[in-house]
Amino acid sequence: MYTKEMYVTRIKFIALSQISQIMDAVKETPSGYRKDTMEYLEAMYYIVDNMSPARLSEVVNTVHDSYAEVGMDDDGFVADSLMTIALAQYQNELGERNVYDMGWDRMVEDFFRTAIA
Repeated sequence: MYTKEMYVTRIKFIALSQISQIMDAVKETPSGYRKDTMEYLEAMYYIVDNMSPARLSEVVNTVHDSYAEVGMDDDGFVADSLMTIALAQYQNELGERNVYDMGWDRMVEDFFRTAIA
């Protein structure tokens, strides 16, 4: 069993790994993604990687508890939510309408796919 600190670190690494995997997919098939995807992914990676330990812990534990309440306690969902929060933060910094304002309810990678976007 994980301690809370270990769990938060695990989720951070899963999120960073997923962002890196999407970056690799964009490099392999750029036409499958929006043209600004790499910019967003780089910003998301930076935000997650540099989030203060207190903020990271607050976000991860709150999201985890919310998923656990509805029986969806899954590390992938928690990591994706962390990535979505980072995306929304970057969009706010740019003055854009963020994914939450749009009512986005899918996995964050789908936000960047041209077939869906």
